[in-house]
Amino acid sequence: MSVIGEVNLLTHHQARWRFLCRGHALPGGTSILTVTDGFQWWHFQRRIEGDNMYCITGPEWSRFVRTRINAMITLYSKEDGEDFHRVRVRQS
Repeated sequence: MSVIGEVNLLTHHQARWRFLCRGHALPGGTSILTVTDGFQWWHFQRRIEGDNMYCITGPEWSRFVRTRINAMITLYSKEDGEDFHRVRVRQS
């Protein structure tokens, strides 16, 4: 699994998380990003905001962040044959 992005979640990330993603791990436009940590599943809104700049937002994202302030998360690209992304959450 290759890393798409990492962030230490802070209060302002409840509104959105902007990150740079080079390569083809994410398509252009707007879509729903299905994500799992292996136990729970989420559906985050994702959109492109410029050259290789992406944003994750939406009500489910806000709830996810609100309960994980100060956690470090890593978002991984899809594996072959999978239709979801994996996320690793490490509490600090």
